[in-house]
Amino acid sequence: MESQSSNSSVVGVYDSSLSAGLDIAQYYLSNSVKGSTKQQYDRIYDIWRNFCRENDVEEFGGDHKPLVACLSFVMMQSGSYAKVEMLRAAIAHEYRIRMLSSPTTHETISVLFRGFKNAHPHERQARLPITEEILIKMCAQLYQPIHGRDGLLASVVLWRTIWRICLEYHTLGRFSDIVKLKRQDVIYESSPSPHLKIIFKGGKNDQYSEGSERVVAAHPDSQSCPVKLTINYFQFLGPSYVGYLVPSCTPQNKPNPEKAVPYSGALSDLKKLLTSLGYDSSLYGEHSGKRGGATSAAANGATDKQLKRLGGWRSDSMPAKYVDLSVPSRILLSELLHKKSHP
Repeated sequence: MESQSSNSSVVGVYDSSLSAGLDIAQYYLSNSVKGSTKQQYDRIYDIWRNFCRENDVEEFGGDHKPLVACLSFVMMQSGSYAKVEMLRAAIAHEYRIRMLSSPTTHETISVLFRGFKNAHPHERQARLPITEEILIKMCAQLYQPIHGRDGLLASVVLWRTIWRICLEYHTLGRFSDIVKLKRQDVIYESSPSPHLKIIFKGGKNDQYSEGSERVVAAHPDSQSCPVKLTINYFQFLGPSYVGYLVPSCTPQNKPNPEKAVPYSGALSDLKKLLTSLGYDSSLYGEHSGKRGGATSAAANGATDKQLKRLGGWRSDSMPAKYVDLSVPSRILLSELLHKKSHP
């Protein structure tokens, strides 16, 4: 009864008029997509806004023809199906917030996109996986003498990038899950053997209703030991740090505990690091860390069921999509078979 009374008083604070209700609804509708998706929508929506302004077209009109023209121009100029798909989604979202019927649902738009695919066939190239060799080179970059003992004088950008990729590799975690981690979500435990206990909260990895807990074992003989790396990273951040573990930077180039780095910034940091290590950064992407971990686990005997459980995938076929089957990877698998047949 007490809670009901409390809830009633909270509801009573709001104006119960239709207009107030619609304003509240608009707020919730605007939050129907994640913050990272909003940022992508905001960037690409300017294309539609500018097109309407330049052609004296109503931005939120009901006619589908201006949208057909805009999307066609973007497709012809960029050749990117993903870009026009993102633009269509961003426009639909803006209409949805305003509770308007969107021209993106018109039958002509669906047919148009079919034409885009037929006229611009493109097979998406899978990104290469991060390998153990790359992780070792990254850690060597971090622990070079100029960065002091245990890399404690290195930059925030270098630390957050290497730690994030290492964690993606060893947990098969998604960027969106790892970027949400805060200090209290990563726990070091020494028993029964040194390891990290990591809690992903509210992500797609929690398919088994376990709170998506990951355990990462120490590898003392490895130069890229994830447990040692994490302990050193926590020393770098300081004992009182409680914020995001993949933080953005303050104007003073210090970690900002209140704000995680955006996806675009994290991907740019990774590509710059790979380039500095002598790799073609265009061949690597968001899932390269996770892809590398799955490939390594499969090469060392992990079954599809084990990969599915570790990665938190719902589909039985999904783990296989993350295992790299490029020529170098297949050669490695073949060599493992050869070693087993010749002890």
